[in-house]
Amino acid sequence: MARMHGSDVRVYFGKRDISGDLVSIDMSGTTETHDVTNFASANFREFAPGQSSWEASFSALYQTEATPGLTTISRQLDALFGLNTADTQVLSVYDGDADLAGDRGWLGGDAVLNKVTEPISVGDMIKMTATIQGNGSLGLNGTLLAPLATVTTATNGTSVDNAASTANGMRANLHVTAVTGTGGTVKVQHSSDNSTWVDFHTFTAATAATSQTKTATGTVNRYLRSVITPAGSSGLTCVVGAARY
Repeated sequence: MARMHGSDVRVYFGKRDISGDLVSIDMSGTTETHDVTNFASANFREFAPGQSSWEASFSALYQTEATPGLTTISRQLDALFGLNTADTQVLSVYDGDADLAGDRGWLGGDAVLNKVTEPISVGDMIKMTATIQGNGSLGLNGTLLAPLATVTTATNGTSVDNAASTANGMRANLHVTAVTGTGGTVKVQHSSDNSTWVDFHTFTAATAATSQTKTATGTVNRYLRSVITPAGSSGLTCVVGAARY
């Protein structure tokens, strides 16, 4: 398998493609461990897994913004700082330039801002670092289903073969960066034979730029695809991915 260079990664956070803002990103997932060693453990330590969590730390180039909005990473984090915002900030990270269905990645649920820092040096561009912590389980084996593009007609995405089904459920992430007209709907479907398709996740209809995440338990079949359906003459600029557990 070919090794992947860091510059080939694309990052989507909330309703924005933040790839042009970032210098680096560190994803981490953590599971608590509990010592369950007892007299029958034969002189070996035994541990049981507990609750899991995830976080992402990144370094970005600071950029000023003259008018209100969320068009830079600085203002996007400012909107999260100490506030209960109605905007869900979902995180998706894909390799391979995120330009083909099947590119791999990490998918996180909605995240909250834990810490932001802006170190300033007279001899360098102003950069900022931030740490976000996410709700729910991190999808460590994510798959890009629809690369970021503007879709104006009903489109079935390229089928992605995962080799086998899983009984452990799935997370799916949607990032809509722009909408024209009245928007549209997005689904993730699965199939056992790459012919007959069944809806697994259906996102809330997107009428404006947004990000959403969906999780569900149960069997997820071998094949996955996205289905993007703009309403009438509308258009959706979006990226879709899923992570089977």
